[in-house]
Amino acid sequence: MHNSTKKIALLAILTAMCVALRIFKIIPVPNVQPVTAILMIVTLNLGFTFGFALAILTMVVSNIYLGFGIWTVSQVLAYGGCVLTVALFAKFTPLKKHFILQLILVTFLGWEYGCFVDFGMSIFGGFQAFLAYWAGSLTFDTYHAIGNLVFYPILYKPLNIALDHYQKRLS
Repeated sequence: MHNSTKKIALLAILTAMCVALRIFKIIPVPNVQPVTAILMIVTLNLGFTFGFALAILTMVVSNIYLGFGIWTVSQVLAYGGCVLTVALFAKFTPLKKHFILQLILVTFLGWEYGCFVDFGMSIFGGFQAFLAYWAGSLTFDTYHAIGNLVFYPILYKPLNIALDHYQKRLS
């Protein structure tokens, strides 16, 4: 099997996993699902392009089930922003070597994602609309951030082992 076929297969498997975990809640708390943690681990291992493709596919495919609307664009851009944040931190800091920094960043990504979605949803309403969206979503964004902090250590080792095994098989 060619490397490009292996990459597409991995992308399909990870997308299916993220979509299922986004749709079928593990914990019945709003905004608590492991997709952000998975995106960060994948981006740290496979880079921005792969993480960004996974983010887009996850949001588009899961919204086929959950419903499309103007929020879909905001969600795609928000996860794209989160993946970019991870990629930039990985490039300019020792993020990959320090688990505590990773925990801090994955927690922050819960609020970053929410802020991007709030901005996207309020684009036509101006700053006051943004503040209203942000204030209304702060509790849910905090749930997202705490969920990321809980899921990341659980997923860290098994996902890193799987992705390391995948990368060894490519070479």
